[in-house]
Amino acid sequence: MPTGTEGNAPPGGRVAWADVAKGACIVLVVLWHVVVKDYLRVDWRVGLPVPGAWGLLGEQLLPLRMPLFFAISGIFAANAVARPWRVAGRPRIARNLYLYAIWLLIHTALLAPAPGFPTDRATDSGELLAQLTVTPSNLWYLYALALYFVIAKALRRVHPAVLLTAAGALSAMAATGLLDSPGNRGQVYQNLVFFLAGVHLRPYLTRWADGASTRRLAGTGAAYAVALAVMAFAGAQRWPGVYLLVSVLAVAFGLTAAARLARYRLAGPALARLGRRTLPVYVIHMPVLALLDRLLATPVAGLPGPARALLVTVYPVLLTALVLALSLAAHRGLTALGARRLFDLPRRRVHSNPEGETMPRTDAPVLPDRTRVEEAARALSGRVVRTPVLHSPAIDRLAGTRVLLKAENLQDGGSYKMRGAMLAVGRLAAAGHTGVVAQSTGNHAVAVALAARRHGVAATVVLPVDAAPVKVDRARAAGARVVRAGTTVEERLAVARRIAEVDGHPLVDAYDHPDVVAGQGSASLELIEEAARRGTPLDALVVPVGGGGGIAGACLAAAGTPIQVYGVEPVGCDSLARSLAAGRPTPVAPAPSLADGLRPGCVGDLPFAVARTAVRGVVLVDDDAIAEAFRLLLLDLKVLVEPSGAAALAGALRLGEMAPRPSDGGRRLTVGVVLTGGNVEAEVVARLAGARMTVGVAA
Repeated sequence: MPTGTEGNAPPGGRVAWADVAKGACIVLVVLWHVVVKDYLRVDWRVGLPVPGAWGLLGEQLLPLRMPLFFAISGIFAANAVARPWRVAGRPRIARNLYLYAIWLLIHTALLAPAPGFPTDRATDSGELLAQLTVTPSNLWYLYALALYFVIAKALRRVHPAVLLTAAGALSAMAATGLLDSPGNRGQVYQNLVFFLAGVHLRPYLTRWADGASTRRLAGTGAAYAVALAVMAFAGAQRWPGVYLLVSVLAVAFGLTAAARLARYRLAGPALARLGRRTLPVYVIHMPVLALLDRLLATPVAGLPGPARALLVTVYPVLLTALVLALSLAAHRGLTALGARRLFDLPRRRVHSNPEGETMPRTDAPVLPDRTRVEEAARALSGRVVRTPVLHSPAIDRLAGTRVLLKAENLQDGGSYKMRGAMLAVGRLAAAGHTGVVAQSTGNHAVAVALAARRHGVAATVVLPVDAAPVKVDRARAAGARVVRAGTTVEERLAVARRIAEVDGHPLVDAYDHPDVVAGQGSASLELIEEAARRGTPLDALVVPVGGGGGIAGACLAAAGTPIQVYGVEPVGCDSLARSLAAGRPTPVAPAPSLADGLRPGCVGDLPFAVARTAVRGVVLVDDDAIAEAFRLLLLDLKVLVEPSGAAALAGALRLGEMAPRPSDGGRRLTVGVVLTGGNVEAEVVARLAGARMTVGVAA
């Protein structure tokens, strides 16, 4: 349930249904507590069976709420179970136990003035010690998460069938009442099987949710309802295995319902947003409910008869909504006051660099090298597309060189940014981080959203208010929370850093990050290798420059070879060119340009440190040249590339007078071009494709 513990999405699955399931479950948990701890204790005196109906409804949902919670939690924990103890122990075990202990103390203090409020609370040191150790309180979910993860990791080499059978037997015995289970210990016994099912049956559960249909929803709902009716009619709730079977049917229904709800425009996003913020609701809602019970119960019972008769039906819904809102508001207030330690484990004494990695204060930043690009290429093999290298004789004639084009517009997410994002997010996830934050004009945000979904972590991306709609839509479709902020990189970065600080998630910078640089460099490395395989080794490599991650990666990929690396920048957006001349990163006020992805304002510190001695030169191109290259690619190679990617070809077409000739004068110069992305608006395509070409492409 807690977002920071579980992440954002089942690996390889759609984020929407998982977050919707979490959101729905926390609503049901709060509703149940509202009903049994407040609503049913009010003297309604209306002569209607409505209170009993609400109580009955809550009881029928008992087999669904916590089993579904823990199945989702197990799905989120599946990757972490395979990580080393030293990596997974802090976020998955220590963090949950810390949150359990600190909020148990808070609850004990806050609930002491309300002795009549019906919830577990310690009244002496002995009871408090028991709740901290063997008899968990109403915060038992956090306690169970830590315990379940230890069990799942310690026994991960045991065959899943054996584990699930043993856990199922434990659940069945607990449901019969055969085990001593004071407090919430029985809940801990009963739900282990669902967490382990999430861990070991993750592919099957995610496929089940992804394949949800209306027919399946009706079928699972009917099976759940029939099972509840039979269990109640036969009085079989304590028969061995019956309650467990009903809970299994309930989880199947819950997964299906969440997947269907995720497709609804209003309910899906609302529940998904709540699903990403369940931790504060879970730990705060009980004291909030106790306060509201004290403030409202007596006045409500004293209302005139008609008012009570009207309110009795909707009161649980209204109070649930109020508790949720107040819990989230309290979380925002506490966070704004700097009380982040109430919601996350205190950090070690390290400082976070802008790339989102952590390092001891005594460490100096180390620049990546070619070895890191080669390692990145190996790590990304099979996880990103090895895009084709294209060749056009017509383009060769126009350029006066052989031009090989690396079609990264065909990459997952539509750009080579997927490479750096997959590498960076993957390593952060492996280190135990459960969410990431990113900012960009679009492609990096889309890539981080996709990478986060694949690695089962949350993603928040900050985009400019004038970002291309296609990039905004793709980021949202990948499951990221999208925040719009300003039009400059400084504005976006300030917002991204605030979000990272509040959420406790690392910032994956679009270019000032060693893993991003190495990942982007894998595209250039593949191009170099493919050119050599064809017997036409590269003499030059041309990469468009925005923040500089791609050009820095290209420099690393070409290190130790005679390949000359050139950057391409739009006129008026020439931060790299000015930085090379000044000897330091130099910002510019970006001019308007077709190439929206090449307008960050300033090349990054890390890319500049790599490129300052490795870049041969920078080619400046205007919008006319970019548009010409765009049409050339579209009409001759039938390749759709966004203007930022087409800028690379525009630069290559102007490179003849700048690039050195091959040392063996009998060979034609071979230039490699990285077509960095293909996320382009339909109206831009129509406008550029319909314009008249000034150069021919005839054979």
